[in-house]
Amino acid sequence: MEEEASPPGLGCSKPHLEKLTLGITRILESSPGVTEVTIIEKPPAERHMISSWEQKNNCVMPEDVKNFYLMTNGFHMTWSVKLDEHIIPLGSMAINSISKLTQLTQSSMYSLPNAPTLADLEDDTHEDNLQ
Repeated sequence: MEEEASPPGLGCSKPHLEKLTLGITRILESSPGVTEVTIIEKPPAERHMISSWEQKNNCVMPEDVKNFYLMTNGFHMTWSVKLDEHIIPLGSMAINSISKLTQLTQSSMYSLPNAPTLADLEDDTHEDNLQ
């Protein structure tokens, strides 16, 4: 699979990339001093790659994630700044391809200790009906 580097000024030429990056490319390109905004876009994933990942991880991907990977199998965006005639690499944003995608298991480390759940909300509704 070949990767395609989009030229600077890609906001106009690749509208789907503009959506994928939530408009960040346009913001960067219009920011003073920012230069060399580039995106390496990967070809779309094939449906069997998604199915294989789901089977391997015993998990079903949300439809929006599947649709993303059917548009592009990840991408890597970089940008630099010009400072005193020197171009300095500054930022990088990447979304992994399916082959590098890792399923996260729910960890108590990332959840709030006493965060309400949907079950708590249902209990409150039931109590209101009793009064």
